[in-house]
Amino acid sequence: MTIKQVCVIGAGVSGLVSAKVFLEEGYEVTVFEKQQALGGVWEKSRSYPGLSIQNPRDTYAFSDYPMPSSYPEWPSGEQICAYLESYAKHFGVMERIKFGAEVIKVEREVKNEAGWVVQVRCKDKSQQVAIEERYEFDFVIVCNGAFGISNIPTFPDIDKFISSGGKVLHSNDFNDGSLIADKRVVVVGFGKSATDIAAFAASRAKECTLVFRQALWKIPKFFLGLINVKYVLLTRFAESWMPYYKLTGWEKFLHTIGKPLVWAFWRINETLLRLQFPIDACGLLPDQPMNKLVGCSIGLVPLDFFKYVKQRKIRPIKATINKFFSGGLELGNGQSLEADVVIFGTGFKQDIPFLEDKYRRHVFDEKGLIHLYRHLIHPKVPQMGFVGYNYSGCAQLSSEIGAHWLLEYVRGNISLPSLEQMLEDVKTELEWRQKDRPYAFLNGACVTPFTFHYIDELMQDMGLETQHKSSIPLVNLMMPADPSVYKTVRQQLQSQNAIS
Repeated sequence: MTIKQVCVIGAGVSGLVSAKVFLEEGYEVTVFEKQQALGGVWEKSRSYPGLSIQNPRDTYAFSDYPMPSSYPEWPSGEQICAYLESYAKHFGVMERIKFGAEVIKVEREVKNEAGWVVQVRCKDKSQQVAIEERYEFDFVIVCNGAFGISNIPTFPDIDKFISSGGKVLHSNDFNDGSLIADKRVVVVGFGKSATDIAAFAASRAKECTLVFRQALWKIPKFFLGLINVKYVLLTRFAESWMPYYKLTGWEKFLHTIGKPLVWAFWRINETLLRLQFPIDACGLLPDQPMNKLVGCSIGLVPLDFFKYVKQRKIRPIKATINKFFSGGLELGNGQSLEADVVIFGTGFKQDIPFLEDKYRRHVFDEKGLIHLYRHLIHPKVPQMGFVGYNYSGCAQLSSEIGAHWLLEYVRGNISLPSLEQMLEDVKTELEWRQKDRPYAFLNGACVTPFTFHYIDELMQDMGLETQHKSSIPLVNLMMPADPSVYKTVRQQLQSQNAIS
């Protein structure tokens, strides 16, 4: 069938770039966003105080729309949101967004299953009136995000804690710093949001305790105070020290005969971090080696985090939570903590609750693992794509190239393997990730630390050459990710399609 009407669910990074890519090629695009503003994880109501990006500025921009040069090297969450709004206005996406529109059901069109019926619950800005509307589309792009559903674990007697006046929040809902002023705060987790919030609370709360099951390696913005992290982690060279499931060339040598070199490379990096930060003195040395934890769980160390730990302004406790009680919580080691506010920095769940169940079961298995070919489509779910489930070290770039790939798929320009082969490829990659990358998995939605590998595969699928900044191979190996290198992808595809 001819595809003309396209639905995009979500107006975060992935939704905006998907809408832009399809709009530029003449498709009728409608974007549904349940919040009253765009930005996804960067949207103001979802941003905790002090939120900033982990990437240096230029590695997080879209290929054809650089961030303002006035932005600092690590922009704040507010600046990222302003950049995304500017992007949406510049490319005509803003007027295609319906805000306060929560998608509650997506099912195949009953008559001839030629498209999708999308049911939307719409609220005005006052949140007083809610009406349900029904739309029909030829193609649906799901961009509800890998960080859209807060994960708050359940514990016995949490209701007793709340009824006694205690507050329980997810990091996603902590957007008012006054909530913790002079309070006894417990932050749960050790990822980016948990340590960011603990560092924020250290100078504002009465006391701050960080409860975590496993310490993670924290990365400085500048290694040894000198080398920007983008030269250490966001290069093809750095990526090659992780064994990809398809080994070729130099990497094949490195991860077979050269394994001692790989071992030494990661031990050197660990030693540098232990020299730069008082990791051992603070009792925060991770149980797992750095190469096992590099992935979507790795994060920049917040400003003064280790200083606050040494000063006991942050009290780290490695333990599980057993239960809550009136006025606090009990840990698995038997220790009791008094608390006024508990903030869970425990990440997010991945799900597509609005999708018709017979199709949802193809995408999510019984364990909640995501089955998508190239992290973009499922061969048994027709006329639907998924952008944002290809989360990488340069998330905006993997989403952008993923959107171009999806456009070529819609046009029939992607030469796909058989259905059976695609399903087998998905299974093989998932099994490999679970075995080799269990601590950097994100239910199958995380392609980090293989950003370059992933983007190269999408480019090859589209019949395009791998993009490089220089004609000198060593320079390309060592230089950090540069989204602007990919700004001609649309023109390349247009030229290619015109010839064919």
